Amino acid sequence: MFDPLEPRPSAVDECEAAIRHAIVTGAALPGTRLPPERKLAEDFGVNRVTVRTALSRLAAANLLRVRQGSGYVVQDFRAVGGPELIPELFPDAAPLAASLDVVADLLAVRRQLARTALERLVARAASDGVDLAPVQRAIDRLAALAATRADDRALADADLAVVGALLDATGSTVLKLCLNPVQRVIRALAPLRAAIYAAPETNVAAYRALLALLASGAPAAAVDRVAALLAERDAATLRKLATHPAAEDAPP
Repeated sequence: MFDPLEPRPSAVDECEAAIRHAIVTGAALPGTRLPPERKLAEDFGVNRVTVRTALSRLAAANLLRVRQGSGYVVQDFRAVGGPELIPELFPDAAPLAASLDVVADLLAVRRQLARTALERLVARAASDGVDLAPVQRAIDRLAALAATRADDRALADADLAVVGALLDATGSTVLKLCLNPVQRVIRALAPLRAAIYAAPETNVAAYRALLALLASGAPAAAVDRVAALLAERDAATLRKLATHPAAEDAPP
């Protein structure tokens, strides 16, 4: 009868997010000291325990350093942070088209990781053989959703399931751990997600081309072919974001 409610962030989560955003956007510069807990609690309208918990989380993530007698000092997030900070690089309420350089870098990293994963998959297929049945099932599910013009969130989930099956087939835990954060960022950014999955049939075609090339006896060609397809799709995504900013106003 009722749809499940979206979980709401706690006051600690919101304080943590606000301070983290200030660090990444430069509102709180590296080497500077944050205001005392009491002042932060007043600014946020919460108690000091809430602020202290948020600060402790950020210190555990190395974004803050506790200096004895001086409070919390901001660290350079570029030196200590990870891919989980990428969403913070996009300005609040700004169209994604204003951050095309960041999007282009993100997609380039994804392509390089994908190419490495494909090379590993080809090498493993040549030496030990690879069970691609789970990959085929995931592709079929994506194709079925694409045919029904499912929403981009469902398409993203199905597409990432294909990627996950391919990564499982490589047998490389390191590759999966490296690519997972990038994929989570893409899933979280609604405008980028909508642009990537605007033509989901191209995703299906690329995956099926990969499987066909792997089965053709010329697996080395699969890497270059799929890498070229990814480059074409990413270029189309960037063009779409640059020329259709109005589509970005849709809710996630």
